[in-house]
Amino acid sequence: MKNIVTFILLTTMAIGSGITGTAAAIAPYKKAFDKEYVKKSNNEEFSKVFKKTGCYTCHVKKKKKDWLNLYGQEIAKLISGNAKQRLDEAKIKGTEARKQENTKLLKELKVAFQKVGKLRSPSGVPYEELFKAHQLPTPEGAKSLKEDAAE
Repeated sequence: MKNIVTFILLTTMAIGSGITGTAAAIAPYKKAFDKEYVKKSNNEEFSKVFKKTGCYTCHVKKKKKDWLNLYGQEIAKLISGNAKQRLDEAKIKGTEARKQENTKLLKELKVAFQKVGKLRSPSGVPYEELFKAHQLPTPEGAKSLKEDAAE
């Protein structure tokens, strides 16, 4: 019985990964962005805006989760595979494996923040400068990751 449940779980995850294709948002990403940019800014207004905006820093409001703005698209390009799937697969191997995978993902994310921060936003301002000015990315240029996977 346990083998059947494991098989169904793995099959479901494999199918799900084919649908999303790239990094999916996870709570540690939001926390990492908060730590990297919002808390370091020490700006109460920016903190309030981020708290309200949250996942829509990369995703697009009123769209499915596979929709990302240009900033989110660039971050997703630098994260290997589907983050949620990677964590789910590691969880099957145990708590320690999941912790290790989470640590690995957060390291990849930190590198992605540094690289994407140097890229120019649609307004022409590098993302890291946008964040220093206490602004967040707009939904401009948003598209579905499913469209990329289909191409």
